[in-house]
Amino acid sequence: MKINLTVLIALSVAWLSADELPQRYHITNVKIFNGWDDQLVAGDVIVEGNKIIEVSNEPLASIATANVRLIDGRGCILSPGFIDCHTHVALVAAFDKLENEYDAVYVGAVGAQMAENMLMRGFTSIRDAGGSSIGMMNAINDDYIAGPRIYSSGAFLTQTSGHLDMHDNTARHRMIGGQPSYAELVGHYITADGEAEVTAAVRENMRKGATQIKIATNGGISSRYAPLDIYGFTQAEIQAIVTAADEFGTYVLAHVYYPDAVKRSLEAGIMSIEHGNMMDEAAMRLLVEKGAFLSIQASASKAQSPAFFTYDQRAKHKLARDGFYELIRLAIKHEAKIVFSSDWFGSKDAYDLQAQEWIAREDLFNGAEIMRQATGRAGELLSLAGERNPFKEGKLGVIEKGAYADLVLIEGNPLEDITILAQPDEHLKLIMKDGVIYKDAL
Repeated sequence: MKINLTVLIALSVAWLSADELPQRYHITNVKIFNGWDDQLVAGDVIVEGNKIIEVSNEPLASIATANVRLIDGRGCILSPGFIDCHTHVALVAAFDKLENEYDAVYVGAVGAQMAENMLMRGFTSIRDAGGSSIGMMNAINDDYIAGPRIYSSGAFLTQTSGHLDMHDNTARHRMIGGQPSYAELVGHYITADGEAEVTAAVRENMRKGATQIKIATNGGISSRYAPLDIYGFTQAEIQAIVTAADEFGTYVLAHVYYPDAVKRSLEAGIMSIEHGNMMDEAAMRLLVEKGAFLSIQASASKAQSPAFFTYDQRAKHKLARDGFYELIRLAIKHEAKIVFSSDWFGSKDAYDLQAQEWIAREDLFNGAEIMRQATGRAGELLSLAGERNPFKEGKLGVIEKGAYADLVLIEGNPLEDITILAQPDEHLKLIMKDGVIYKDAL
């Protein structure tokens, strides 16, 4: 006897208890920003499990049941969850304190709170650009703590006396019997010199679970030893790092400021330029030609130097600040792929400045472009992790069928006034990550 397959499936579903059925949310009465378009579209979105299963510009029929919740968006704007492409969730204190005062348990506990705070600002994904954040990434993925999806770069790769070398000045180099620093032992950075060592450092980071690799090809403002203009790694070392990352199916991002160092990085295959404040037109053209991304930090670039900066750090910060508006002019002229990133770390007050990045971009781009930088385009950048992408089953940064259900519901219109997003407690009425609601203020 033949049994109709549709009937059989219907009967099977009917036998399932409500607890066995996937959770479904029907979000209605919203204006949708899909992560790319300038225009908002009135419509409905249906979420099942951790995915968006339907997006419609017409009202959809639905009945509330034990596993179906109807959410009236009350005319708010539904956006993809935000993505911050440059964070340091494990760098909870100044470099000297990470080296000499705070152990890994303290760092993990404070970092976990900072990660949850980021989620409650609407950032459902972050790319961590160096530091001991792999364990936090895993703890969030295993549902032990609340936080955004983390794409962890693992330990920074630095050469001796590079931007991220945290050794005390009195420490002996390993060539004369010195040992790794505490911050190096717990995974904040790896010191590597020469092609063989940098290749091994990449492999070690990938063994531990990094999703991409972070290096510095110039010195840094906060560097303990590295002048801003030094090249950092040699061209051969950069190429070896990129090759090793490519063998693992992922990419490299580079902290860099000066045009010649940017060009060296891009020629070696770096796909994400972090900062770039002193780039010239030739470097910008090359970035666009290579299809690389530009990760700028408007709030940090515009800010005044903090009181604890040394004279040298203040001078370096002024150089970066003075070059910032020319960087933006060139990026707009050449239509560079700019992403949202904040780069605030070191204290709770500093982490809280993440939301100020919305305000800092207001005079640089229109609201729709800033939203794209924090959603659709940022999601594109995260996808460069390729085979090392821990979230390959759907897209991030967009509202479309099959994308991950990472969503925020915004009261007010950020396309007209982007600064409202700097007040998440007031303007974010719903935060959903992976189909789970973390905030509901409707």
